[in-house]
Amino acid sequence: MKSIPVRNSKGKKEILHLQAVVKMLFKEIIGQQEVKNRLLNMVRDDRTPHALLLFGPPGTGKLALAVAMAQYLSCNDRQREDACGVCPSCVKFGKLVHPDLHFVVPVLKTVKVAKDPVSDHFMTEWREVFISNPYISESQWYEAIGVENKQGSINKEESLQIIKKLGFKPYESEYKMMIIWLPEKMNQAAANKLLKQIEEPPDKTLILMVSENTDRILPTILSRTQLLLIPPLSESSIREGLLQQDSSDQQMVDDAIRKSNGNFNRALQTLRKDENELQYFELFSSLMRLCYSKSIIEINDWVDKVAGLGRERQKQLVDYSLKLLRENFMLSLKQEDLNFMSRKEDEFSRRFSPFIHGGNIHTLVETFSLAGNHIEANGNPRVILMDLSIKVIRLLMQKAPHAD
Repeated sequence: MKSIPVRNSKGKKEILHLQAVVKMLFKEIIGQQEVKNRLLNMVRDDRTPHALLLFGPPGTGKLALAVAMAQYLSCNDRQREDACGVCPSCVKFGKLVHPDLHFVVPVLKTVKVAKDPVSDHFMTEWREVFISNPYISESQWYEAIGVENKQGSINKEESLQIIKKLGFKPYESEYKMMIIWLPEKMNQAAANKLLKQIEEPPDKTLILMVSENTDRILPTILSRTQLLLIPPLSESSIREGLLQQDSSDQQMVDDAIRKSNGNFNRALQTLRKDENELQYFELFSSLMRLCYSKSIIEINDWVDKVAGLGRERQKQLVDYSLKLLRENFMLSLKQEDLNFMSRKEDEFSRRFSPFIHGGNIHTLVETFSLAGNHIEANGNPRVILMDLSIKVIRLLMQKAPHAD
C-alpha cells in the first residue's frame, strides 16, 4: 500500500494511504471517440468553458470522461491526444487525491454521518467505488455507503462547501476543478445558492456536471452551462470493454451485450453475476422439470442441495425464479419484444413457457414470493422448499384458460 501526501479541503497537508489506482486517461475509456475529440479540442484550443454539463443515459462513461477531462487539463506533460499518465499530477489523479480536484455527490444521513451530511464525509468510500467501477450507478453508490433503497441529495450545506472550495486558489494545477455528479439531486435551496457561482465562477475554474436527467435540473442552471450529450455506447465498444475484463466465455459476453442497451455498467454487472445466474438457472430449470414429472425422490435431493446454499443465496434463487417466470409468461403471450433472456434461458423457455399462463402465473408468483418471505424470516429451508415444490407440481398441471 502506497502513501501519498495531499492537501485536504481546508488546504492542510495530510497523508493518504491508498492501494487501488484508476487510470482515467481518455484512451482507457471505451468508445465515445467523437466526445473525446471535442473535449480535447476545448483544452487544446483554449476554449475550456467555466461550466460544462455532460448528460445522457446511464453507463455511457460520462463520469469517467469528466475525470479524464480534468486530468488532461492538469497534466504536467500534456500530450496531443491524452494526459501523460505518469507526471505527479496524473499520479494523484490516479488515486483521486489531486488537491485541485473536488467531487460533489448525492449523500444522506447514515449511521456514520447523522447530521448535515456533505460529500467530504464520504470521500473514502467514493474513491473506492469509483476506482473499482468508473461507470457506477446511483443505486450502487447508495449501496456502497449502506443506504440502499433510499435517495440522496445535494443540499444547502453542500452548496456552501462548493462556494468555499471554489474560492481557494489552485495549489498545484492551473485550474480549480469541481465535478458534480448527478446535479439533478440538488434541492432548490442548494441550486439557488450556486447560480452566481456557476454563471461567474472565479478565474481558472472548471465546473463539470454529470447528469442522467436534465429535466430535473433548474432551467436557470442549465442556461449557465455548456451542454454536451454523451450517447449510448455501441455494441462494439461494450464488447471491447467486456473483453478487457478477462472473460473468455463468448456466450456470456454476447448475452451481456444484448441486455446492456448501450449501458456498459449494466453489461459489466450482467457479466459478473452470470456465473451465479447460471447456477440459479440450472436449479430453477431442474426444479420445473422434476415438478412436471412429479419426481418426488429427485425433488427431495434438490431440496437438500438448495437448503445447503445459505439463506442469502436461497433468496437470490427465489428472486431469479420470479424473474424467469415473468419472462416465460411474456413469451407465452407472444410478447417476445418484452423478453430479456440469455441464450440458455431462451432455449429452455421456448419449451417451458406453454405451461406458464393466465391460469397459474399469479399463484406461482405468490407461491415463490411467500417462500422468499419465509426464508428471509429464518424459516426452516427444507420445509419451505419442499412445500414450494409440491405447490408447483399442482400449478404446472393447471391448463390455460379456454384450453381444450
